[in-house]
Amino acid sequence: MMNKKGAIEFSMTTIMVIIIGVAVLALGLTWIRGTFTQVGTITESALENAETIFGEVGFTGRIGAPATIIIDTSDAKKYRVYVRNTKTTDATLSMVTAITQPAGTSCLTQAGVSTGTVTLRPGEQTEFGGGVISNSCPSGSSGVIGITINDGGSGYATEAIAVNIA
Repeated sequence: MMNKKGAIEFSMTTIMVIIIGVAVLALGLTWIRGTFTQVGTITESALENAETIFGEVGFTGRIGAPATIIIDTSDAKKYRVYVRNTKTTDATLSMVTAITQPAGTSCLTQAGVSTGTVTLRPGEQTEFGGGVISNSCPSGSSGVIGITINDGGSGYATEAIAVNIA
């Protein structure tokens, strides 16, 4: 009879260890998942900041902008356009943008585009900002943001940013 009682006690202890082990494993996996999600968000933010910084450092001409923006099917992204006055006189600069998409597609819209004018002395630089919104664009579709910087009424510099829908 004592052997049977010992067997029951052993199996209860085993069951408790298994339950505690599964609970700790579940909590551990949840914590790891949350940590990796946070790391992914921080990494994406850091890469966007690095792109902005490197764009600023590597900017040597009249105009500098990211070559490509990759955006999800229903998302929004900001971009910066760096402009330098390379003339020997003051320049009053403004930015105009236009989005071009393939025929039959019109799911990209502009957002928060800088519309004011800035007067720069020779050698000075500034930045204009803008954004693009993807309104349920099909994955794999694309578009182009055409950027024109005007000095007064005349063209000063142009640039294009490719928009790819992930």
